[in-house]
Amino acid sequence: MPLVFSHIVPLQLGGDSSEANLTVLCPNCNVGKGGQLRGLEFVAVLADLLRRNPLYQEVQQEVVFGRDARYRADIVVQHRISSRNDTLLIECKATPMQSDRLREVVSRLRKLQTVWGDCRPVLAVAGSMTEQDKESLQAENIQLWDLQYMAHEFASQIEALGPSYFKSLLLAQLNREGKPSSENVLISKLRGTAAGKKYAAVYQSVVGDILELLFCPPLTKPLSEHSDGTKANRRDFILPNYADAGFWRSIREKYCADYIVADAKNYSKRVKKNDVLQIANYLKERGAGLFGLIVSRNGGDSSGCAVTLREQWLAHGKLIVVLDDEDLEFMLRAKADQRQPEELIGRKIEEFRLAM
Repeated sequence: MPLVFSHIVPLQLGGDSSEANLTVLCPNCNVGKGGQLRGLEFVAVLADLLRRNPLYQEVQQEVVFGRDARYRADIVVQHRISSRNDTLLIECKATPMQSDRLREVVSRLRKLQTVWGDCRPVLAVAGSMTEQDKESLQAENIQLWDLQYMAHEFASQIEALGPSYFKSLLLAQLNREGKPSSENVLISKLRGTAAGKKYAAVYQSVVGDILELLFCPPLTKPLSEHSDGTKANRRDFILPNYADAGFWRSIREKYCADYIVADAKNYSKRVKKNDVLQIANYLKERGAGLFGLIVSRNGGDSSGCAVTLREQWLAHGKLIVVLDDEDLEFMLRAKADQRQPEELIGRKIEEFRLAM
């Protein structure tokens, strides 16, 4: 299999094509390096930072322990606090997770703590977490090391690191301290918009701004209030999709999605069957394409909406993804952390199709 050159620090994060910023990978590893390889890289970078900080000692990676069953901790380290040392058992995640996945991680950390004994569990995440998730971790007495915490805790050690994706993230975090990001401004606007018909136009405007910030480019700026030729079907947003690479190109090729159709629903309840049918009526292979997004406050219901989504896919090849406020916030935080927000949509598509 031929090898390919890969950038250690991606070009979009300020990397260059110098010899120091290039490595050689097989094509499969190059495509998938955002997954398993990225996780291993994060463990290595955090361990390097710990070894360079005098407050941390006896840093161990990939520690295997337990008698009846074997368990593995990403990092175990001694943390010097005043006159005592605390054992920290650290679980590393290269990307943040949503609430359902976070519960699984908390359960795993609790199990590791029980087997190990006297230690403090730590979740290290190379990104930002919601306030709700921070509170849930605090309630479980699990310490969170997010991007902001690690940037401050290891501020004196970051520059000494070799070139890496995570060094770029940490430096970017330090550089934007005290500056309100566009992503955080939109999160505040989203939270400040009340649900209900009275504020539908406000919510639609906020959603339009969010979609533009998240996906443009590579998508083109949303076209608002667009109708088809019959004038019977009007959609809130149409985002032209001329992407020549990456996720949105694959969406265009797989689902005839030359345009991404999106509706914003400011409902206090979940969207139902009719809401899916409304956007489905606009999706045509020779028109806008067969891919759409419904953005609502609380997602779709588990009966009419879910069933209709499956029917539209199986009978007509129309793929419609429902996003809620938590999804929007997650993607905005991903964008602020210089990650790819569309990865969340990719995961939703994968879960939907594998559940068929």
